[in-house]
Amino acid sequence: MRFYALRRYRSQLLGISSCTADVEFYTDFNYLRALIWTAVMTTLSHVDPDFASVVAIEAVNEPIMDANMTPGYGRFQKNFVRVVRVVEAGLGINGLFKRDATNVTAAIIEAASDASDDMLREAMLETGPILQQLGVQFSIDSLTKSFQPQGSCSPLVTLFMDINWQYNNPPNPHDAEMGPQLYDNHLYYSFGGVADANEEAYMKSICNLNRIQADAALGNSPLVFGEWGLPTEFNATDEFLFKWADAQKLAYSKGPAGSSGISR
Repeated sequence: MRFYALRRYRSQLLGISSCTADVEFYTDFNYLRALIWTAVMTTLSHVDPDFASVVAIEAVNEPIMDANMTPGYGRFQKNFVRVVRVVEAGLGINGLFKRDATNVTAAIIEAASDASDDMLREAMLETGPILQQLGVQFSIDSLTKSFQPQGSCSPLVTLFMDINWQYNNPPNPHDAEMGPQLYDNHLYYSFGGVADANEEAYMKSICNLNRIQADAALGNSPLVFGEWGLPTEFNATDEFLFKWADAQKLAYSKGPAGSSGISR
């Protein structure tokens, strides 16, 4: 799962979010809303069978690349991971401490006492009533009555765009790591700025790509390429596109065993 649409979008990228020249997400008010969402989705992923296939939650999809324009993002990264782990501790996931609560809602509210950050504590306390409402509205007994985990009994994987997605001294999501964590990178040559618009330049660029190594040096490993594509800036032949697909798959899968991968 991803928390989407928190970057600047050009007018032609309609359909994902409202178009704006001023992304207003990066405020304490909205960070709090995102933490509440995270707590709710973490809970549902563990107790609701409809979410049993969830293995990871991504904090922010494609944040603004200029870190000067994302104030507070480093604190949010740490609180994002903390809220996932505090919720899981309250639910007794993976043998973590489980409270003597009668239902999930009570367990989450009690777990708020473990929160070390005021914003995190507030998010946990506000999550309880939301879960109670969801349990009643959608007849999810595990939210209002005694419960057993119905989804993953292992901790969820926390997921971030890698540190090198941003520039201007960005926060390192590795500093937030507590338990299993993945890092995500997106690469579309068709948007320009990666290589000259011709076959030779594209192949030279992809065959010398060092993003996996650069991220690993900063603790951002394992790295996955969650988004990539075949479109080019030039009129590519079918023959080239076959080579282009194979070259990208090879490049995005390089690195020590288990250190990188592709999802598209």
